[in-house]
Amino acid sequence: DWVCSAFAGEKLIEQITLLKEKVAFRKTCSCIYEDLIFDEISYTDLFEFNISKVQLPVVLKPSVGFLSAGVYTIANLEDWKNALKDIQKNFLKLAETFPDTVVGDACFILESYIHGREFAIDLYFKEKEPVIINIFEHPFTSKEGVSDRLYITNKTLFDDYLSMFTEHISRLNKVLNLSNIPVHMEIRVESGKIVPIEINPQRFAGLCLNEIHFYITGKHPLSYYFSGTCPDYNAMWKDKESKTFCFSIIEKPEGSQNAALDIEKLKHEFSKILEVRLVDNPNLSILTFVFSEVETTKKSEMSNILNLDVTKLLNYK
Repeated sequence: DWVCSAFAGEKLIEQITLLKEKVAFRKTCSCIYEDLIFDEISYTDLFEFNISKVQLPVVLKPSVGFLSAGVYTIANLEDWKNALKDIQKNFLKLAETFPDTVVGDACFILESYIHGREFAIDLYFKEKEPVIINIFEHPFTSKEGVSDRLYITNKTLFDDYLSMFTEHISRLNKVLNLSNIPVHMEIRVESGKIVPIEINPQRFAGLCLNEIHFYITGKHPLSYYFSGTCPDYNAMWKDKESKTFCFSIIEKPEGSQNAALDIEKLKHEFSKILEVRLVDNPNLSILTFVFSEVETTKKSEMSNILNLDVTKLLNYK
Protein backbone atom coordinates (compact mmCIF):
# COMPACT_ATOMS: atom_id res chain seq x y z
CA ASP A 1 0.00 0.00 0.00
CA TRP A 2 2.85 2.40 0.87
CA VAL A 3 4.57 1.79 -2.47
CA CYS A 4 1.36 2.46 -4.41
CA SER A 5 0.84 5.68 -2.44
CA ALA A 6 4.44 6.91 -2.59
CA PHE A 7 4.85 6.23 -6.33
CA ALA A 8 1.33 7.08 -7.49
CA GLY A 9 1.17 7.96 -11.17
CA GLU A 10 4.56 6.44 -12.02
CA LYS A 11 5.24 3.52 -14.39
CA LEU A 12 6.17 1.30 -11.44
CA ILE A 13 2.57 1.37 -10.22
CA GLU A 14 1.27 0.51 -13.68
CA GLN A 15 3.54 -2.54 -13.71
CA ILE A 16 2.55 -3.62 -10.19
CA THR A 17 -1.17 -3.27 -10.96
CA LEU A 18 -0.88 -5.25 -14.19
CA LEU A 19 0.83 -8.16 -12.47
CA LYS A 20 -1.11 -8.19 -9.19
CA GLU A 21 -4.51 -8.22 -10.86
CA LYS A 22 -4.63 -11.68 -12.43
CA VAL A 23 -7.48 -10.92 -14.81
CA ALA A 24 -5.68 -7.87 -16.23
CA PHE A 25 -2.54 -9.99 -16.59
CA ARG A 26 -4.43 -12.73 -18.45
CA LYS A 27 -6.07 -10.23 -20.79
CA THR A 28 -2.73 -8.64 -21.64
CA CYS A 29 -1.16 -12.03 -22.40
CA SER A 30 -4.15 -13.50 -24.25
CA CYS A 31 -2.58 -12.82 -27.65
CA ILE A 32 0.23 -15.27 -26.74
CA TYR A 33 -1.72 -17.93 -24.82
CA GLU A 34 -4.85 -18.12 -26.97
CA ASP A 35 -5.91 -21.55 -25.68
CA LEU A 36 -6.12 -20.38 -22.07
CA ILE A 37 -9.71 -19.66 -21.00
CA PHE A 38 -10.42 -17.47 -17.97
CA ASP A 39 -13.32 -15.69 -16.33
CA GLU A 40 -13.65 -13.26 -13.41
CA ILE A 41 -16.29 -14.03 -10.76
CA SER A 42 -17.19 -11.81 -7.84
CA TYR A 43 -17.42 -13.40 -4.40
CA THR A 44 -21.16 -12.77 -4.27
CA ASP A 45 -21.69 -14.51 -7.64
CA LEU A 46 -19.41 -17.43 -6.80
CA PHE A 47 -22.09 -19.40 -4.98
CA GLU A 48 -24.58 -19.02 -7.83
CA PHE A 49 -22.09 -19.85 -10.59
CA ASN A 50 -23.01 -22.86 -12.76
CA ILE A 51 -19.79 -24.86 -12.92
CA SER A 52 -21.41 -27.47 -15.20
CA LYS A 53 -21.10 -25.00 -18.10
CA VAL A 54 -17.30 -24.95 -17.78
CA GLN A 55 -14.94 -27.45 -19.38
CA LEU A 56 -13.05 -29.13 -16.52
CA PRO A 57 -10.45 -29.26 -15.07
CA VAL A 58 -10.04 -25.62 -14.07
CA VAL A 59 -8.36 -23.67 -11.28
CA LEU A 60 -10.19 -21.25 -8.99
CA LYS A 61 -8.16 -18.62 -7.15
CA PRO A 62 -8.46 -15.06 -5.84
CA SER A 63 -7.78 -12.41 -8.48
CA VAL A 64 -5.24 -10.93 -6.05
CA GLY A 65 -3.37 -13.58 -4.07
CA PHE A 66 -0.31 -14.81 -2.21
CA LEU A 67 1.10 -18.32 -1.61
CA SER A 68 -1.51 -20.95 -2.47
CA ALA A 69 -4.16 -19.24 -0.36
CA GLY A 70 -7.58 -19.84 -1.89
CA VAL A 71 -6.25 -21.86 -4.83
CA TYR A 72 -8.39 -24.88 -5.77
CA THR A 73 -8.13 -27.43 -8.57
CA ILE A 74 -11.62 -28.26 -9.82
CA ALA A 75 -11.95 -31.57 -11.67
CA ASN A 76 -15.58 -32.36 -10.84
CA LEU A 77 -18.70 -31.04 -9.12
CA GLU A 78 -17.58 -32.38 -5.73
CA ASP A 79 -14.32 -30.40 -5.98
CA TRP A 80 -16.35 -27.26 -6.69
CA LYS A 81 -18.60 -27.78 -3.67
CA ASN A 82 -15.60 -28.44 -1.43
CA ALA A 83 -13.85 -25.32 -2.70
CA LEU A 84 -16.84 -23.12 -1.89
CA LYS A 85 -17.05 -24.63 1.59
CA ASP A 86 -13.35 -24.01 2.22
CA ILE A 87 -13.59 -20.43 0.98
CA GLN A 88 -16.32 -19.76 3.53
CA LYS A 89 -14.63 -21.68 6.35
CA ASN A 90 -10.90 -20.95 5.94
CA PHE A 91 -9.97 -18.61 3.10
CA LEU A 92 -11.94 -15.56 4.22
CA LYS A 93 -10.31 -15.78 7.64
CA LEU A 94 -6.84 -16.03 6.09
CA ALA A 95 -7.56 -13.11 3.73
CA GLU A 96 -8.22 -10.89 6.75
CA THR A 97 -4.57 -11.45 7.78
CA PHE A 98 -3.26 -9.62 4.70
CA PRO A 99 -4.03 -6.26 3.05
CA ASP A 100 -6.36 -6.41 0.03
CA THR A 101 -3.35 -5.63 -2.17
CA VAL A 102 -1.76 -8.93 -1.05
CA VAL A 103 -4.75 -11.27 -0.76
CA GLY A 104 -8.13 -10.08 -1.98
CA ASP A 105 -11.48 -11.76 -1.37
CA ALA A 106 -13.78 -9.60 -3.51
CA CYS A 107 -13.14 -11.35 -6.84
CA PHE A 108 -11.91 -14.71 -8.07
CA ILE A 109 -10.56 -15.91 -11.39
CA LEU A 110 -11.58 -19.24 -12.91
CA GLU A 111 -9.09 -20.38 -15.54
CA SER A 112 -8.02 -23.40 -17.54
CA TYR A 113 -5.94 -25.94 -15.67
CA ILE A 114 -2.37 -25.61 -16.91
CA HIS A 115 -0.69 -28.98 -17.36
CA GLY A 116 2.98 -29.81 -16.91
CA ARG A 117 5.86 -29.52 -14.45
CA GLU A 118 5.67 -26.41 -12.30
CA PHE A 119 8.60 -24.05 -11.84
CA ALA A 120 9.16 -20.88 -9.83
CA ILE A 121 11.60 -18.25 -11.11
CA ASP A 122 13.09 -15.20 -9.42
CA LEU A 123 14.30 -12.56 -11.85
CA TYR A 124 14.51 -8.86 -12.48
CA PHE A 125 14.31 -6.84 -15.66
CA LYS A 126 17.46 -4.86 -16.39
CA GLU A 127 15.86 -2.22 -18.54
CA LYS A 128 13.58 -4.69 -20.36
CA GLU A 129 15.84 -7.75 -20.44
CA PRO A 130 15.25 -10.59 -17.93
CA VAL A 131 18.04 -11.56 -15.53
CA ILE A 132 17.24 -14.89 -13.86
CA ILE A 133 18.46 -15.42 -10.28
CA ASN A 134 16.64 -18.54 -9.06
CA ILE A 135 15.01 -21.49 -10.81
CA PHE A 136 13.01 -23.85 -8.58
CA GLU A 137 10.97 -26.88 -9.44
CA HIS A 138 7.75 -27.09 -7.41
CA PRO A 139 6.76 -30.77 -7.22
CA PHE A 140 3.39 -32.04 -6.02
CA THR A 141 2.05 -35.34 -4.75
CA SER A 142 -0.60 -35.40 -7.50
CA LYS A 143 -1.80 -33.48 -10.56
CA GLU A 144 -4.44 -31.80 -8.41
CA GLY A 145 -1.92 -30.67 -5.78
CA VAL A 146 -1.47 -27.01 -4.79
CA SER A 147 0.66 -27.45 -1.66
CA ASP A 148 3.75 -25.29 -1.08
CA ARG A 149 5.48 -28.10 0.85
CA LEU A 150 8.63 -28.42 -1.31
CA TYR A 151 10.74 -26.44 -3.77
CA ILE A 152 14.05 -27.72 -5.18
CA THR A 153 16.91 -26.33 -7.25
CA ASN A 154 20.09 -27.83 -8.69
CA LYS A 155 22.57 -27.51 -11.54
CA THR A 156 20.53 -29.73 -13.83
CA LEU A 157 17.56 -27.35 -13.68
CA PHE A 158 19.77 -24.42 -14.65
CA ASP A 159 21.46 -26.39 -17.43
CA ASP A 160 18.12 -27.55 -18.85
CA TYR A 161 15.98 -24.44 -18.48
CA LEU A 162 17.98 -21.21 -18.06
CA SER A 163 18.20 -20.41 -21.79
CA MET A 164 14.66 -21.61 -22.52
CA PHE A 165 13.11 -19.56 -19.74
CA THR A 166 15.16 -16.44 -20.54
CA GLU A 167 14.12 -16.54 -24.20
CA HIS A 168 10.44 -17.10 -23.39
CA ILE A 169 10.31 -14.32 -20.80
CA SER A 170 11.95 -11.95 -23.29
CA ARG A 171 9.17 -12.71 -25.80
CA LEU A 172 6.49 -12.36 -23.12
CA ASN A 173 7.86 -8.98 -22.13
CA LYS A 174 7.15 -7.68 -25.61
CA VAL A 175 3.51 -7.42 -24.46
CA LEU A 176 4.02 -6.84 -20.73
CA ASN A 177 6.60 -4.08 -21.26
CA LEU A 178 8.19 -4.50 -17.81
CA SER A 179 11.39 -2.67 -16.95
CA ASN A 180 13.66 -2.26 -13.90
CA ILE A 181 11.48 -4.36 -11.61
CA PRO A 182 12.07 -7.58 -9.61
CA VAL A 183 9.45 -10.32 -10.00
CA HIS A 184 8.64 -13.84 -8.89
CA MET A 185 7.20 -15.91 -11.73
CA GLU A 186 5.39 -19.25 -11.64
CA ILE A 187 5.09 -21.27 -14.83
CA ARG A 188 4.29 -24.74 -16.11
CA VAL A 189 6.11 -26.58 -18.88
CA GLU A 190 4.80 -29.47 -20.95
CA SER A 191 6.35 -30.81 -24.16
CA GLY A 192 8.43 -27.64 -24.51
CA LYS A 193 5.38 -25.36 -24.18
CA ILE A 194 5.66 -22.72 -21.44
CA VAL A 195 2.60 -21.09 -19.87
CA PRO A 196 2.81 -18.62 -16.96
CA ILE A 197 0.59 -19.20 -13.94
CA GLU A 198 1.26 -15.74 -12.55
CA ILE A 199 3.92 -13.08 -12.06
CA ASN A 200 4.28 -11.35 -8.69
CA PRO A 201 5.85 -7.87 -8.73
CA GLN A 202 8.35 -6.12 -6.48
CA ARG A 203 9.63 -9.27 -4.83
CA PHE A 204 11.32 -12.61 -5.24
CA ALA A 205 9.88 -15.88 -3.89
CA GLY A 206 7.98 -15.20 -0.67
CA LEU A 207 8.43 -16.50 2.87
CA CYS A 208 12.23 -16.54 2.39
CA LEU A 209 12.28 -19.30 -0.28
CA ASN A 210 14.44 -17.04 -2.45
CA GLU A 211 17.15 -17.01 0.23
CA ILE A 212 18.19 -20.59 -0.49
CA HIS A 213 20.32 -18.88 -3.13
CA PHE A 214 22.56 -17.72 -0.27
CA TYR A 215 23.46 -21.32 0.57
CA ILE A 216 24.49 -21.91 -3.04
CA THR A 217 26.49 -18.73 -3.75
CA GLY A 218 26.99 -16.91 -0.43
CA LYS A 219 25.09 -13.92 -1.90
CA HIS A 220 21.63 -12.63 -1.10
CA PRO A 221 19.51 -12.87 -4.29
CA LEU A 222 18.38 -9.23 -4.06
CA SER A 223 22.02 -8.08 -4.26
CA TYR A 224 21.97 -8.73 -8.02
CA TYR A 225 18.96 -6.47 -8.50
CA PHE A 226 20.37 -3.61 -6.44
CA SER A 227 23.77 -3.83 -8.17
CA GLY A 228 22.38 -4.48 -11.65
CA THR A 229 24.47 -7.65 -11.99
CA CYS A 230 23.91 -11.25 -13.08
CA PRO A 231 24.84 -14.49 -11.28
CA ASP A 232 27.84 -16.40 -12.58
CA TYR A 233 25.84 -19.44 -13.55
CA ASN A 234 28.91 -21.64 -13.97
CA ALA A 235 30.69 -20.63 -10.76
CA MET A 236 27.57 -20.89 -8.58
CA TRP A 237 27.45 -24.68 -8.99
CA LYS A 238 31.19 -25.35 -8.61
CA ASP A 239 31.66 -28.30 -6.24
CA LYS A 240 27.85 -28.53 -5.95
CA GLU A 241 27.16 -30.28 -9.25
CA SER A 242 25.69 -33.34 -7.54
CA LYS A 243 23.68 -31.44 -4.91
CA THR A 244 20.02 -30.47 -4.77
CA PHE A 245 19.01 -27.62 -2.47
CA CYS A 246 15.54 -27.86 -0.95
CA PHE A 247 13.16 -25.46 0.74
CA SER A 248 10.37 -27.06 2.76
CA ILE A 249 7.33 -25.48 4.38
CA ILE A 250 6.16 -27.56 7.33
CA GLU A 251 2.50 -26.72 7.85
CA LYS A 252 0.40 -27.00 10.97
CA PRO A 253 -1.94 -29.98 10.68
CA GLU A 254 -5.58 -29.25 11.34
CA GLY A 255 -6.40 -29.49 15.04
CA SER A 256 -2.80 -29.10 16.22
CA GLN A 257 -3.15 -25.77 18.05
CA ASN A 258 -1.91 -27.30 21.31
CA ALA A 259 1.04 -29.15 19.79
CA ALA A 260 4.71 -28.23 19.51
CA LEU A 261 7.11 -29.23 16.75
CA ASP A 262 9.79 -31.70 17.89
CA ILE A 263 12.96 -30.40 16.22
CA GLU A 264 14.89 -33.63 16.83
CA LYS A 265 12.21 -35.67 15.06
CA LEU A 266 12.25 -33.13 12.22
CA LYS A 267 16.02 -33.47 11.79
CA HIS A 268 15.70 -37.21 11.21
CA GLU A 269 13.73 -36.52 8.02
CA PHE A 270 16.63 -34.70 6.33
CA SER A 271 20.15 -35.88 5.50
CA LYS A 272 21.61 -32.37 5.82
CA ILE A 273 19.73 -29.42 7.28
CA LEU A 274 21.20 -26.00 6.49
CA GLU A 275 18.78 -23.97 8.58
CA VAL A 276 15.50 -24.28 10.46
CA ARG A 277 13.44 -21.09 10.75
CA LEU A 278 10.62 -21.47 13.24
CA VAL A 279 7.46 -19.48 12.56
CA ASP A 280 5.73 -17.91 15.55
CA ASN A 281 2.69 -16.38 13.91
CA PRO A 282 -0.75 -17.60 14.99
CA ASN A 283 -2.27 -16.18 11.80
CA LEU A 284 -0.22 -18.50 9.57
CA SER A 285 -0.74 -22.25 9.47
CA ILE A 286 3.03 -22.82 9.27
CA LEU A 287 5.33 -24.35 11.88
CA THR A 288 8.71 -23.83 10.26
CA PHE A 289 10.76 -23.39 7.11
CA VAL A 290 13.59 -25.84 6.44
CA PHE A 291 16.56 -25.18 4.18
CA SER A 292 18.31 -28.45 3.31
CA GLU A 293 20.77 -30.12 0.97
CA VAL A 294 20.64 -33.62 -0.50
CA GLU A 295 22.37 -35.63 -3.20
CA THR A 296 20.40 -35.16 -6.42
CA THR A 297 20.27 -38.92 -6.89
CA LYS A 298 18.55 -39.34 -3.52
CA LYS A 299 15.02 -38.95 -4.88
CA SER A 300 13.51 -40.92 -1.99
CA GLU A 301 14.33 -38.20 0.56
CA MET A 302 12.64 -35.52 -1.52
CA SER A 303 9.62 -37.76 -2.01
CA ASN A 304 9.45 -38.43 1.73
CA ILE A 305 9.51 -34.72 2.51
CA LEU A 306 6.76 -34.10 -0.01
CA ASN A 307 4.59 -36.78 1.59
CA LEU A 308 5.65 -36.13 5.19
CA ASP A 309 3.00 -36.71 7.87
CA VAL A 310 3.65 -33.72 10.11
CA THR A 311 1.52 -35.12 12.95
CA LYS A 312 4.34 -37.60 13.64
CA LEU A 313 6.68 -34.66 14.38
CA LEU A 314 4.49 -33.10 17.05
CA ASN A 315 4.47 -33.30 20.83
CA TYR A 316 1.04 -32.61 22.29
CA LYS A 317 0.69 -30.66 25.53
